[in-house]
Amino acid sequence: MAKRKPITVAVVGLGRSGWDIHVRQIQDDPRYRIVDVTDMQADRRREAERTLGCGSFAEFAPMLKKTEAELIVVASPSHLHAKQTVAALKSGRHVVVEKPAAQTMRDFDRMVEAADQAKKHLLVHLNYRWMRTFTFMQDVLKSKKLGKVFHIGWLIHGFGRRSDWQCLQAHGGGLLNNHGSHMLDQMLRLIDSPIETVMADMKHINDAGDAEDHIKVVVRGENGMTGDLEISTAAATRLGHIEFLGTAGSMVIQQGKAHLKYFDPRKVKPLKLSKKLVAANRQYASDRSMPWIEEHLPVEGRDVGGFYDSVVDTVRGGRKFPVKAEENREMMRVMALCRKQNPKFRGR
Repeated sequence: MAKRKPITVAVVGLGRSGWDIHVRQIQDDPRYRIVDVTDMQADRRREAERTLGCGSFAEFAPMLKKTEAELIVVASPSHLHAKQTVAALKSGRHVVVEKPAAQTMRDFDRMVEAADQAKKHLLVHLNYRWMRTFTFMQDVLKSKKLGKVFHIGWLIHGFGRRSDWQCLQAHGGGLLNNHGSHMLDQMLRLIDSPIETVMADMKHINDAGDAEDHIKVVVRGENGMTGDLEISTAAATRLGHIEFLGTAGSMVIQQGKAHLKYFDPRKVKPLKLSKKLVAANRQYASDRSMPWIEEHLPVEGRDVGGFYDSVVDTVRGGRKFPVKAEENREMMRVMALCRKQNPKFRGR
């Protein structure tokens, strides 16, 4: 088999995401070659030139006009994603775009349309899909050890007082767009059903700016499965867990370890309902003789490679990308409903 030539890349934005995530992942990967970067700060451009041996531009438009890159990584502030992505696709390039892909479903639809018309790939960077925690949860769900899982809950608490651009709605900031999009994406994939009901509460507590730093989102799928996501950076007591509730048991994930407690329904006798209005010994009539099975497991699911492995497989190998456009759009629809219920956080 002939050796594939490296994918040439231009990175837009050299901040925490652009530099520390995207550049770090591909700079030493022989399947990629970074040829250009764009950033408004001269010191970041000089660092890229020195470290990567690439060209640099202060602005997006001149870079897009001159670069030979076939893949554009859009890691600029969130409110610029849609405009820059559409322009890059129309110029004939594939695009990796940071989450949130766009501020509105209308903008995202424009991005998908541009990709279809250009016959190029639109690749949304929802990289938590590739984490082994997620594949572990998928495997537990598929195993049916817990029976039919009817509820999934996420709780992520911590404390911080943020003061950068992601505290501003005008720039697409806020916890729902930022960390929430990763968790919401995973939750919707596990529920695996169109969402029929959304209840959301969003608050601005400690951060500078006007974007939310506390979110509570409860959803119900058409299949009856529910999800509960709570993320707060206004909680002084740090907590974090994921919970699965099923008809035959439950699971809690904390600090990289999973505790499963379940029973085999085939080994449980059917309950006989008592219609007497007097409880024996003044106690609840409850079966306490369940044949429980308990497992304590490391949260290490299947290794499905990394995000940029899938990018190569799609761009060079023609495989379907794991994050589908319709899945991202469904997540954006749910996020839009969250904001509709919280008009203070509809953005600018």
